[in-house]
Amino acid sequence: MIDMPYCRNCGAELPTEANFCPKCGTPTAKTEAKPTQEHQTLKVTGKPKVVIINRAPGHIDAKAAAEGEVTVDSDLREPEDLDWSVSQEGNIVTVKCRALVHPLRWPRYFVSGGPRADIAVSVPKETDLELEAHLDEVTVNGIKGMITAESSVARVIMEDCEGTVMVTGKTGLIDLRDIDGTVTVNSATGPVTLENVNGTVSVRNRTGPIKYTGTLSAGENRFRTSTGPVELTLKGTPDLTVEAYSNLGRVTCIPELIDGRYERGQYVGRIGTGKGKLIAETQTGSITIRR
Repeated sequence: MIDMPYCRNCGAELPTEANFCPKCGTPTAKTEAKPTQEHQTLKVTGKPKVVIINRAPGHIDAKAAAEGEVTVDSDLREPEDLDWSVSQEGNIVTVKCRALVHPLRWPRYFVSGGPRADIAVSVPKETDLELEAHLDEVTVNGIKGMITAESSVARVIMEDCEGTVMVTGKTGLIDLRDIDGTVTVNSATGPVTLENVNGTVSVRNRTGPIKYTGTLSAGENRFRTSTGPVELTLKGTPDLTVEAYSNLGRVTCIPELIDGRYERGQYVGRIGTGKGKLIAETQTGSITIRR
C-alpha cells in the first residue's frame, strides 16, 4: 500500500505528483518556489539616469557605489507572475516591474503571499533618479543629482543627498536627513520630518505634522499642513520675512520676531533684514519657530 501525503490546510489526501490540493486548492510543498535573485551590471559614462517603476509589492533601495556602472539586484518571489525588465539606452537605465494577475494561482498566494519584487540599485554618486514604488517603501542614500521619489502606501527615507529633491507620499512617513539643495515634499497622510535639510524648502502635508531642522535659503520657503503642528528649528543665520498662520492654534516664535505683528490673521515679522521668505501655515495645530 502506498502512503499518500495529506493537505496541510484541509487534511485531504493528495494524489501522487499533485501540485495543488484537489479539495481546497492549497499548493503542495513541491510547488513552493524559493525567491529568484538576479544581479546585473551595466556600464555607464558621465552622469547616468536611473528610472525604477515598481508596481508590484516590494521596496526600492538606491545608494551610491562605484563610478562608471549601475548594478541592479532583484529579489523576485513568484517570478513567473511578474512582468520584469531591465533595459539600457545610452546612459539611461530603466527597471520596470508589475504583478500579473492569474486567478488560477490565487490559492497558491494564500501560502506564498503572492508575487513580490525587492529592487536594490547601486549607482555613481552623481546620478539622476526617478523612483516609484506603489506598494512598499523607497530609500535613497548618498546621491547627488535630480532625485524624485514616490511611494503610494509606505514611507520614503532619504539621507546624505544633494541636488533637486522631490518626494511624494500618499500614506506613510517621509523622513529626509542631511539633504542640501532644493527640496519639495508633497504628502497626503503621515508625518513629514526633515532634519539638517539645507536650502530652499517647500513642504505640503494634507494630514499630519511637519517637523523641520536646518538652514533655509534666501528664497521662498513654505511649510503647510491642514491638520497637525508645524515645528521649525532654524540653524545658521536666517534672513527671512516670516508669515505664520494657524486657524485653530497658537503661533510661537523663540525669540520673538523683529517688528512682529498680527496682520489679517497672520503673525508677520522678520528675522534679520528679511531678505528671504518663510511661510508657515496650519488649519488645526500650533506653529513653533525656534532659532
